[in-house]
Amino acid sequence: MSATHVLVPVKALGLAKSRLAHVLDPVARESLVLAMLQDTVTAALSAGDVTVTVVTADDRVAVAARACDADVLPDHVPPGSPDPLNAALRAAARRVRDLAPDAELVVLQADLPSLRPGDFALARETARRTGTAVVADHTSRGTTALLHCVRGTLPPLAFGPESAHRHVGAGAYPVPDALPGLRLDVDTPDDLAAAVQLGVGPATAAVLDGLEFPLRHRCDSAARSRGSATMNR
Repeated sequence: MSATHVLVPVKALGLAKSRLAHVLDPVARESLVLAMLQDTVTAALSAGDVTVTVVTADDRVAVAARACDADVLPDHVPPGSPDPLNAALRAAARRVRDLAPDAELVVLQADLPSLRPGDFALARETARRTGTAVVADHTSRGTTALLHCVRGTLPPLAFGPESAHRHVGAGAYPVPDALPGLRLDVDTPDDLAAAVQLGVGPATAAVLDGLEFPLRHRCDSAARSRGSATMNR
């Protein structure tokens, strides 16, 4: 089996992280998206023998991806097309298969600022044993990583709402390990607070350091609340 090839889809920055709109202005959201992408890509590359390709139609995302040593594949699927995310990923996976038939294929979300290389490596080991493995997100509903180690074939791509269940139904083995940084994708202010408590990468930390006090206060308050709840269990 040859090296692991990771595909990271990223939508246009203007459409990203709408659920953070009430705590972050558009410029701050865009900066956060790019920072989380950088930390996610850096952690994946640090797992060893990994190539990362960011799939995007956004020029600013492409620049940020190349700056952290990722390749870029333009997303040519029209936004109004049926199932544009999975269509773009299928096209990218087929391209990798044409270039490297034996490569391990991984689809990784771009908003994992607390990802650690060891978490990624552990999930990859599970996929190497089982053929295809899925990492459900912290809600147990979405998918943060789909890892496919069956040479010459394409992964069962079923991203979207409730994707973790669909991936398992398509034959992916659910990774049982905790892997907190690999499961914590950031969509809401509470997710961001949890990531801050867990520890974020340097790019995300730098952006958060420049944010206005109300968000930092919310993060700190949420962290304290979770700490109190843990002590009272």
